[in-house]
Formats: sequence, C-alpha cells, structure tokens
Amino acid sequence: MIDANYSERTWYEATVDRGPLRAALTGRIEAEACVIGAGLAGLTTALELARRGKSVVLLEAKRIAWGASGRNGGFVSNGFAEGMGNVAKRVGLPAAQALYELSRHGTEFVRREIAETDPSIRMGDGWQGCIRYSNAAEKQAAVAEMTRDYGQPMEFFDVAETRARVNTRRYFQSSYDPTAFHMHPLRYALMIAGKAEAAGARIYENSPALSVEKQGAVWSVHTAAGEVRAANVVYCVSSLDRSLHQPTGRAVLPVATYVAVTEPLTQDVIRTRSAISDTRRAGNYYRLVDEGRLLWGGAITTRVSEPSHLAERMKGDMVSVFPELGNPKIDYAWAGLMGYARHFMPLIGSDGQGQWWATAFGGHGMNTTAMGGILMGRAIGAKDDEYRRFAPYAPQWAGGPFGRVGVQAGYWYMQLKDVIDERRYGKAA
Repeated sequence: MIDANYSERTWYEATVDRGPLRAALTGRIEAEACVIGAGLAGLTTALELARRGKSVVLLEAKRIAWGASGRNGGFVSNGFAEGMGNVAKRVGLPAAQALYELSRHGTEFVRREIAETDPSIRMGDGWQGCIRYSNAAEKQAAVAEMTRDYGQPMEFFDVAETRARVNTRRYFQSSYDPTAFHMHPLRYALMIAGKAEAAGARIYENSPALSVEKQGAVWSVHTAAGEVRAANVVYCVSSLDRSLHQPTGRAVLPVATYVAVTEPLTQDVIRTRSAISDTRRAGNYYRLVDEGRLLWGGAITTRVSEPSHLAERMKGDMVSVFPELGNPKIDYAWAGLMGYARHFMPLIGSDGQGQWWATAFGGHGMNTTAMGGILMGRAIGAKDDEYRRFAPYAPQWAGGPFGRVGVQAGYWYMQLKDVIDERRYGKAA
C-alpha cells in the first residue's frame, strides 16, 4: 500500500531474508480462484482455498506484503477499527457479538499458525491501553463492557500499576488485554506465503492485475504478460488500486500512518514486553522489539508521500512521552498506507457473480485480514455464507478527493478533542 515515494528501508525488511523474487506471470493459466493482492488478506485467502483443495493463483503487483501488511505496528488483538459500541448501535448487540467472535477467530488463526511453524515470529504478549488524563471511572466502565458484552478478558490498572509498567507521567489509568500479542508482520506474511505454496497455491510477484473482464462463465484477469482464467476473482487489493473493482475502489480511502525504530535503548522507561498504546482518538502505539529497540507508531494523515522530516517528527512524539530518552537515534523510519471505509469496518462480500472482496481493514488488520481470508475460503471452498454478516457494511462511496479532505479534517478535529479532554479532566494523579 505504498507508492514510489515510500522508503523500502524498514526495520522489518532489514531483519528478514525474502529470498529470490518469484517469477512474474506469463502466458495463460487456469484456476478455480484468482486472488489479487498478496497482503495478509490475499495470502490467507489463498492458503485457505488451497487447504480446501481448490486451485488458486495469487497475483501481486510488487512483492509479498509490500504494503501495510509488511510495515505495520504488528499488534494482534480481537475487534475492529470501529469501536464495538458503535457496531452494536448499528447492527444490534447480538449481531455485534457475532462479528466480534469472527474477529476472535482471526486472532486465533494467527496465533495458531505461528505456534505451529515458527514461534519466534511472536515477540510479546498482551496490550496495554493507557489514557493521558485521570478518569478511572471511564476506563473501568470500558473494561466492564467488553467483559460483559463480548466475553473479552480485560484488566484494569490504576495509576500506580500503569506507571510501574510504563514509566511516564503522561499516563494515568490503563486497560490490559491478556489475549493480544505482537509479532514481526513481514516474517508472518512470508510464512503464510510459504504455507500457501506448500498447499498448492501459485504465487506470482511483479504481476499487477491490469484488467478484469467476464468471458463466458469465467473471469479473465490480465497482467502485462499473462492471463488467469478463473470462476472466482477475489479482490484483496490496496487502497491505491482503485480501478480494478469500482464498488470497492470508490469505497476505500488511503490513510497513512508512520513508524520509527530507534537504536537499542538503555533507559528503563518501558518495563513491559507487552504492546502499548494511548487511547486518544489519534494516539501513539509502540513496543519493544529485538535488541531493546523501541518501535513507535503514530499520526494519521491522507498524505500519500513520505515526509522528509519523518524521523525527527517521530522522535519528537517519543520524547514528549518519555523525556528520559533524551535524543535517541532513529535507525529506521517509514510510512504505510492503510485502507479505510467510511464506516471503519472491513469490506467483505460478493456480487453473486463470482467476484469477491476482502479489503479496507483500517488500522486493525492483523486479525481481521486473517478473518477475511477465512471467510473467503469458506465461502468459495465450502459455499458457507457467514461472510454475509458484513452485509450492513457494504461498500459506500468514500467521497473521492473530498473524502480525503474530510478524513484529514476529521483527524485534526480528533486531535483537538484529545487536547480538550486532557485539559478538562486535569492531571491531578
């Protein structure tokens, strides 16, 4: 989910061996399903279909997990980018509970696949969500709601416990999700690719899909030098690939976030190996990774190019929370584009004519991309219709360039509300 202006120098790329580039597609081949896009949704779809004995071809424009799937924060937890309270308001609590259970299946899929093949991909357990103002009642109520309505184990930490784990005066109370974990997303994606190929899937890199057309009873997917003929086409494309399938292309907005990784640290400011985030509407998320480096993510923008001052910007965010860091050296800094729908929920569905889609996983894709792939595999491979639970979140026009302006304005508004909340509730703890 990146353009030519985005850096390839990520910490993830520096710590893996991708191996040789897979061949580009040439000539005409046939399959039961053609999956477009080798991010985590496409990889999981291909794996699930291959495991069900279906012949499947996966086309990737660049390399496996080239976009957000291989450059994100690496947090894995249940739920969606949209809060469950808003989901319940829209579809009712029973339907919201069913959707949440599907998201849990995605988390468990990732956990299981890692445990079976390479446990070292998993880098830590738990997720601590901290607030930047003192409001114990609000945090306790949120913990109680998730436990009561969704069966999600959660813990409440008071100020003392919060700061014992994360040594900063910026944070007050926090919640803790013991079922979450964090990992190396690129290594995970490459592992899933290997499993898909071992199960029989054919993966072609450097093979962007240029057009899709119906020819009789099958779909024809054209690349620069090849063609895939298949009864089913699954669109798992990025937020920048807008032309292949108009309903989803018009419904997805590209939203960027930034990530930086420091040099190995010696300061005792983060005393946990859990993932950490603050619960602002536009907050930071971070974790310790190998060698005691701090991986720090944050900011939301519709800008589709990487700012020249990215490293300094991210360093400023870090130091504002942890002044004890002083002036840490940033060894890696990069941007990545996520795909968001207007309703902040994944787009998962079908036109009933052999076209399927699983995209727009927003900022909560490590579990939901797996969930989407599972649903696509069941739908195509076993005629299962559970994917229809996402029918209330059908593709909607995102507003084109006006939508991007609206998203950016919305982000600034969220920042303002965060500031107001911090001032309103004070910093008395």
